[in-house]
Order: sequence, then structure tokens, then C-alpha cells
Amino acid sequence: MDMVDRRDENRLTMTVRRCYPVLLAALALAISGCATTVGLGQTALRDGRYAEAASNFEMALKDHPERTDALVGLAIARYTQGGYDEAVAHLSQAVGQDPKRADAQLYLGLSYLERGDEASAAEHLRAFRGLTHSARVTRQVDDALHLMRTEHPLSPQSRHFVATSLESAMKSEQELQDARWAYAPWPYYGYDDSFFWRWTW
Repeated sequence: MDMVDRRDENRLTMTVRRCYPVLLAALALAISGCATTVGLGQTALRDGRYAEAASNFEMALKDHPERTDALVGLAIARYTQGGYDEAVAHLSQAVGQDPKRADAQLYLGLSYLERGDEASAAEHLRAFRGLTHSARVTRQVDDALHLMRTEHPLSPQSRHFVATSLESAMKSEQELQDARWAYAPWPYYGYDDSFFWRWTW
């Protein structure tokens, strides 16, 4: 009887050993599938294909609703399409998960600003200001906050101008950092801002 038990045990061990690589491969595929979908969304977002980006981020969120990067990506895509209410909903969830995520704070502030809620916009723009180390971007945020205080309430055109200016400043700063990173000798230790590592374009 012991011999039979030992044979069964050996068979089970061999079966588990054979299945182990398959299970690992399946797990890797599931993880990379979600990562690939988010990556495709970020590429589409960077290239200005906002509907495609949103579709990829939504697909990623179906399988992993807790993914902050997919939430932020979807929100930015909706923001660029003028869907400020949906952007606010997604970004509020993202900020709830990670309050120090600068791109979420920035776009939440911009979405509130475009909706005309200047108090909420100022709150999130101040939070964003505290998360970036770029002096140029900090000055731009300070100018926007000053304008919002002194010219209250802003006209829809002025709100849109302020939002567009802040977004352009951040994109320019990111392009500058990308260029420094690409052309700097390896390893590059010149600039360390956690915000820029998360920025998608």
C-alpha cells in the first residue's frame, strides 16, 4: 500500500512540475496583456488618438479596475474630448488611490476649471504645485492661481486659456526632460521628479 501511495505521490509531483511552467506562462500573459493594453492606450494618447486611447484604457480597467495609470489615462483622454464630468469622476478615484500622483492632480484641477468650479480647481492645482520640482511649471501654476483669485469669476474663454496654458507648459517640460534623458550619458542622474516618470507624453 505504501508503494502505491508513493507512486501516486510521485505522479502528482510530476504533474505539478509539468504544469508549473504553464501556470507561470499564463500568469505572465495575463499581466503583460493588461500592461500592453495600457501601453497601447498611452501611445494612442501621446499621438492624439483619444478615442482609441480611451478604448484601450477602458479595456484594461475591465480586468483591473484598480489600475491608477489606466484611470488617469482614460480621464485625460476624456478631458481632451471635452468630457469634463467623466474626467472628474475618474480622476477623483485616481487621486483617492494615490494623492501624490501629480498628473491626476493637474488634470483634476484643469477639469474642474473647465467646468467652472474654480475653488476645486485651485485646490488641486495647489496640490499639483507641491508635487512638481520644475521652477518654470511652478511659476505658471502660481500665475494661474493669481489670475483665478484676482479675476474671479473667469469667463469660459479665460478658463480655457488658463487650462490650455498649464497643459502646454507641462507637455513642454516633459519633452525637455525626455530629450535630456535620451541624450545624457548613461546612467543619467541629472533630474529626479517622480511626476515626470509617470507622464505619458
